[in-house]
Order: sequence, then structure tokens, then C-alpha cells
Amino acid sequence: MTQAMLLNLAVFAKELRTRMRGLRAAVVVTVYLLLLSGVGGIMLYIQLQQFRSGFNPVTAAEAGFQIFATLSLFQLLLVVFIVPGLTGAAIAGERDRQTLDLLLSTQVSALWIVLGKILASLSYVVLLMVAALPLFSLVFLFGGVSPEQVALAFVISLVSALTLGVIGVFLSVLIRRGPTATVVAYGVTFVMLIGTPLLSIFIGMASDSSTGTPVQVSVPLVLNPLAALASATLGSVMPDLPLMGTSRSGTSGGLVLWHISLIVDAVLILVFLSLAAAMLRSGAPRFSMLRRRRLAKGEQ
Repeated sequence: MTQAMLLNLAVFAKELRTRMRGLRAAVVVTVYLLLLSGVGGIMLYIQLQQFRSGFNPVTAAEAGFQIFATLSLFQLLLVVFIVPGLTGAAIAGERDRQTLDLLLSTQVSALWIVLGKILASLSYVVLLMVAALPLFSLVFLFGGVSPEQVALAFVISLVSALTLGVIGVFLSVLIRRGPTATVVAYGVTFVMLIGTPLLSIFIGMASDSSTGTPVQVSVPLVLNPLAALASATLGSVMPDLPLMGTSRSGTSGGLVLWHISLIVDAVLILVFLSLAAAMLRSGAPRFSMLRRRRLAKGEQ
């Protein structure tokens, strides 16, 4: 690895050591697994109660699919709740600690500073999801779920985490105060999770039901991570939702909701990453000048 690459990864390495050091990381992973295990245990208990009326491969496959869908949706809900807290104060926190000028005066580019913050947060999320893999392996005991479906659920969760992480870092660059940036990041997450379904319902109520406008109703849902995951895992269970496909049977015509959602997420990631790097880069000369003045005063 070249010296330039090591220099660019300096922020990532520093953030990763900071996040993984101490008791906090272990506590978060433990609580995360306990919550996920509790949901899995409840679903397993419910399915075992249903098996008392009879057990066959069909009911076992249905039980495995229901456990998998519930775990996937709950895991994504936990991830989108954690990410804004990890990234909301990524840059604003440096500004609060008065270390942003020192960071900008280094040879690390603004883009790699932003990427380092995002990758460190995403690595933390990856650690949580990898730790939950043994829980998801239980669904294979029942059947009804393929490894491709599990991989797809994890990919959608990671992409959603990356999207929210990039937006959080952008807000952290835009807003000067760390706590305020974190609150706004959680507000954006709330709008994506709750506001988009409400907007979709409003559009459906306002549209003419006789002509039908399925595409217009589903447009807000492309910004909803839970809707994207539901489209990939529960499409055959909810066939009435517009643009809903099913990864379970593998039969769908054209683009379905989760396809469009991943495309929109990719666009949002590129746009907000570019904006965050550009805004941080625009402040770099000012902070570098302040740093040089402080060094000159110190030498005097």
C-alpha cells in the first residue's frame, strides 16, 4: 500500500480505533444482539405453538420465511436508528472540540476526511450485522429461505445504512453544532421511515380511484428503507402494493420497488458525498490560515 493511500486512510483508521475502544462498543453489540434475539425468540415461540396443530414441510417453510422476514425488518429498523447517532456529529463534533482546523490543515483531502468518517461508521454497522449472522442461520433449519434472500436483505440494509450515513455526514458539515446536527439527522430518518408512507397514503386518497395511480402512490416509498426491504422479502405476501415484486419466487415484471430504491440510494450517496466534500473543502483554506497564524504566534 502506497504512502498516499495510507495518508488518505488515516482518518478512517483513527475513527475506527476510537469507536472500537472502550466498553461502549461491546455494550452496543450486546444490546443489539439481545434485542434481535428477543424478537427471534418470540417469533420462534409463536411458530412452535402453531406446529402443535400439525407439522409438515410446507408449514415449516412458512415458519422459516416469517422468522426471516421479521428478523430482517427489525434489524434494518435497528440499523437506521443507530446510523444517525454515529454520523450526525462526525464533522460538527470536530468543530465543537475545536479540532476541525487541525484536521483540515493536514494533507488529507476533504473527500477522504468525509469518506473516513463514513467508512468508520459503516464498519461499525457491518460488525453488528456480522454478529447477527448466527441468528439468521436458524431460519435454514425450517427452510423456505434461500441464502440469496438473506444476502439481499443484508445488502439492502447496508445500502440504507450507507445512504443515511452520507446524509448524516453532510448535515454534520452543514450544521455547526454536533447535537443539532444529530437531531436533524434523526429527523431526516423519521421523515424517510414515517413521512413517506403517510405521503403515499395521502396521494392515494387524493387520487382518483377509478383511474388508478399505482406508480404515483408508490413514488414516496422509494425513499423508505423498510419499504425497499419489504419489497424484496415480502412482495408475494403483499401483492397489492404498487411496484411490489418478490425475490421469493423470482418472478417480477420490470423494475420493482427495491430495484428503484437502490438506484435512488446510489444517486443520493453520490450527491450528498460530493456536497459534503465540496463544503468541507471550501472551509479548508480558512482553517489552514487560522492554523498558520496560531503557529506564527507560538513561535513569537
